[in-house]
Amino acid sequence: MTTHAIEKALILAAPPADVWAFLTDPDKLAVWFHRPQTALTQPGPYSMPGEDGEPLVWGDVREATAHSRLSMSFTARPMGGLMTEVTWTLTAVEAGTRLHLLHDGIPAGAETFGLLTAFDGGWDDHLVRLRKASVAD
Repeated sequence: MTTHAIEKALILAAPPADVWAFLTDPDKLAVWFHRPQTALTQPGPYSMPGEDGEPLVWGDVREATAHSRLSMSFTARPMGGLMTEVTWTLTAVEAGTRLHLLHDGIPAGAETFGLLTAFDGGWDDHLVRLRKASVAD
């Protein structure tokens, strides 16, 4: 099966430890994405409920190397259980962090193109909120 990947990168005016907290701490994730039921600092399942209390986003944390890499399987309610992969890589730069997102395994094809564009735009929106939150913190 042919798949697509979305890649995003941004420079944040916050050290890797602070950015890591925004990727893993439930309270900080809730500011820019969705609140998980547990911290995303250890391998294992995670779930992020929607406003109705039902899982909206879920998967398994596969790797959580503090301040440098977070990798997880990822699905959302509209995906009907299709699992993709999300990997965050944090690299220290002069006075902050370069954050790289790779969202891989999104199905290719005209029938799923809407999913690709929804994720692409969704990540843009979430990353703008992350930038604002990490600078304000």
